[in-house]
Amino acid sequence: MRLLVAAGASGDVDLESALIDAPSLDIAGDERPDAQAIVLTAADAGSATDGETPCAVFTSAVAGTAGLSALRADRGSGVSVLAPALHRAPHSLLRASLDTGRIGSPRFLRWTRWAPAGPDELAGALIDELAAVLDLMGRPAVTAYAAGQAVGAEGPDYVTAILTFQRGLTAVLDVGAASSGGQPFDRAMLIGGNGSIHADGRASAALRLDASESTPLDLDGPFAGHIRAVEAFTRGESLDLDQATQAAAVQDAVLASMESGRAEAVMATTG
Repeated sequence: MRLLVAAGASGDVDLESALIDAPSLDIAGDERPDAQAIVLTAADAGSATDGETPCAVFTSAVAGTAGLSALRADRGSGVSVLAPALHRAPHSLLRASLDTGRIGSPRFLRWTRWAPAGPDELAGALIDELAAVLDLMGRPAVTAYAAGQAVGAEGPDYVTAILTFQRGLTAVLDVGAASSGGQPFDRAMLIGGNGSIHADGRASAALRLDASESTPLDLDGPFAGHIRAVEAFTRGESLDLDQATQAAAVQDAVLASMESGRAEAVMATTG
């Protein structure tokens, strides 16, 4: 399998190293055909048929947006949409707690993702995180109120947004550039009807509180989500394109709110 990662995506050199070092991926070599891309060649017999080598290309999955990596196979088998945020530890830990009923249904979510980025990369980072937030909340967002900041650039490269959902559910997320030289950092807090879960990227473990018990849960590294996203692609798994479109609609409302200074309605999407 050939994998192309657009330059500048999630710290392209560090991401390249993480993919090469991943024991679950057999990377045979890498090429740099031009300044715009990094091409990795993965020896994956399970994904090749009739001598053909599928080509996975990280690009935008939704027209007019960045982020939400789309992987397209050479054989014309369509597009697989991958949001690395759906494969990182904060999402997987929270998702598992919801699926097992340990904390009940979601009521309030606080979601943080900082990573080295410029103003041109803000939208791409935002839509990826929104895919994870919408999945955890389990219902469409209704309104978005957001404010931007300039952390490491002249224009806004950091956004804080309040999302309201049907039945009064609320999510607060802050996404954008880490301080100069800072490493990717995640933090999440999900309050459910029967308990809560707290995950901090600077801690050694997350903490789940339910039924008067505290349970530590392991965290992982900053590029684990991208590696798991590629693994999912090789298994034929992907995000539903309707979910990606919903994330794009919420992103539009967030960016519009940054400009207008008021809450903006999220445009309804149809399947």
